[in-house]
Amino acid sequence: MAKKGKQPKQVLSILVIPDDYSDPKNYRIKVRTLHILYIVLAFLAIHIMTGFVYYYKYYRTSQQKEKLLIENYKLSEENKQVKTLYKEVESMKVFFSKVRAALGVDKKFDISDKGREKLLVNLQNSWDQFPMGYGGEGSSGKNVHMEESALDFFLTRSESNYHRFADHVPTYLPVEGFLTTDFRRNDWFRPDHNGIDIATSRGTEVRASADGVVLFANWTDDLGNLIIINHLNGFQTVYGHNQVLLKREGNYVKKGEAIALLGNSGRSTAPHLHFEVWKDGAPVDPKKYLLAFQIKDNE
Repeated sequence: MAKKGKQPKQVLSILVIPDDYSDPKNYRIKVRTLHILYIVLAFLAIHIMTGFVYYYKYYRTSQQKEKLLIENYKLSEENKQVKTLYKEVESMKVFFSKVRAALGVDKKFDISDKGREKLLVNLQNSWDQFPMGYGGEGSSGKNVHMEESALDFFLTRSESNYHRFADHVPTYLPVEGFLTTDFRRNDWFRPDHNGIDIATSRGTEVRASADGVVLFANWTDDLGNLIIINHLNGFQTVYGHNQVLLKREGNYVKKGEAIALLGNSGRSTAPHLHFEVWKDGAPVDPKKYLLAFQIKDNE
């Protein structure tokens, strides 16, 4: 049997013919080597494409990471501000709760004696029967003064120039009228009364006793429409049972400026103003300041 002859190796010939008439050059490359070269080039191409994809993903991830770090920093700063504001709000709540507790806003106030206010209603119905010396429209008295009658006292305002030198001291009488209930503390037989009650006509303008900022202007069960003004030097003044409030919380008011209209709101039996003066967190007799300039004027 005849033997099969060996197959010739497949070779790729590349003939290069120069332009300068020199001898042509022939390059011979085995087909197997060419296949290997194709495989290597394909592998390199796949590697380059894969590297490009991963590099692009890495770039996008790094960009997102940088944005997240910036946003995280902003959120951290905002969180610090929120915590700071929260602490400030909490401290303000504590402060206002202490102020309200000190001023007795959250406590029950003792109102005027009902029997005396019933007498006052009858008195107002027959106003013209009282002499002019009680401080009515024809009264010649200009200082804050108290004149005793069979029922009550009548308070009129002082026009003293000394008011201008004590803007933040509550020396200005909020309303003119009858003193129906006086300041009362540590009385064995009667409950404490932290201010004075002044009765006059409904709708009378209630005026600020001193310069200050409105700390509270809202409704309470006991004193109805209530205004509390904070002054300098530890003074606060309280105006209760108003019909209408003319100022809001945060408003700055001047001494003698109208802040409300007198009424009968809350736990009250007749139109009157409940007026208190607090000094360094404790109630004091308002007459101590309302009558201060009467002495100076009389001197």
